[in-house]
Amino acid sequence: MSTPLNLDLRGRAELLTYLVISQLLAKAITDEWLSPQHTVESTRLWLLKNGGGADLLQRIRLSGYALDLAKRVAESTSEVLDWDTVTTLITENLRVDFRVAMAREIYQTCLNHLVNIGWIS
Repeated sequence: MSTPLNLDLRGRAELLTYLVISQLLAKAITDEWLSPQHTVESTRLWLLKNGGGADLLQRIRLSGYALDLAKRVAESTSEVLDWDTVTTLITENLRVDFRVAMAREIYQTCLNHLVNIGWIS
């Protein structure tokens, strides 16, 4: 069975959420944002763990949006985005933990962004 090459809107929003959280985690740990190479690796890991497939254009676009959205989240949140806070957003199997309110808020930010730019199909 082959994996579809194009993620639907929800899949793109989930991947983007994971990438935003990855950016926030890198910033909390190293005080630096993820490099493009590490963002590519994070994308690859998410696709592998979630059985998703995204063509090159989708991966590039989502990776490009992640840093800007992570900065927006970091600026707009009243919570301290340290190691302890950010690590609660990802489960031990590298999936977004949607039981955490902040993870749901980041997902909604990502979903809203994709809808606002017209990337809904």
